[in-house]
Amino acid sequence: MRRLLVVLVAALAVAAAAASPGGATNECHGIQQCIRVPGPWVVVPAHGTAQYLLTCPQGRSVVGGLDAQVTSRAVHVSFEGQLGAPVQPGVTTTTHALFHAYSTSGRAEAFQPLLGCIPVQGGGGRSTVSARVTPPGPNLDLRSRVVVVGPGTVRFARIACSASETLIDAWHAVAFRTKKPPTVADRTLVTARQAIVRGKRVVVTASATDALSPDANAIVQAGAECAPTA
Repeated sequence: MRRLLVVLVAALAVAAAAASPGGATNECHGIQQCIRVPGPWVVVPAHGTAQYLLTCPQGRSVVGGLDAQVTSRAVHVSFEGQLGAPVQPGVTTTTHALFHAYSTSGRAEAFQPLLGCIPVQGGGGRSTVSARVTPPGPNLDLRSRVVVVGPGTVRFARIACSASETLIDAWHAVAFRTKKPPTVADRTLVTARQAIVRGKRVVVTASATDALSPDANAIVQAGAECAPTA
């Protein structure tokens, strides 16, 4: 169901690398007016893919650059871009980016998504297509909800498509709002389980053990991809 251009973002840093101070990442490289938006450290499962939706600050801005930091070069990161020409901010990207990460190390890892957002004014037009060509349907609507998970607690993150939409796909992610990557132990202390309710609503049950430190700043994101009902 992956309907959009997938572009390689990064497989950066050495194993167990911490977040680099001083703007060493490249999400704002070559962009004069750039708002740096660092995401949390997202847990990448040993088997499977992690997804995380990161959004530019409220206001008129779009994604102009992307990067990622990882705990191992075995972590591979990409993002979903929109169809259109030319490939550029406002055409390929919007106000948010859905990151995908997977690990080939055989163990749980982590990555930190990064956005470089640029302010824009007005709307960029797109070239029209011939009436003899059937264009693809409108882009899917990406939605997310984040809940904070403390030591020894259970939380529920709920997100749903509207009555006029169909739920196409869903995801959930465990993450830590810290400057440095979570420890190997912390990555195992928070768990999340996803369920689909009546075909429209995504409910993620998140829990943490008492061993989790409050300073871990653990969160869980629930996400949904919604399409207009034909």
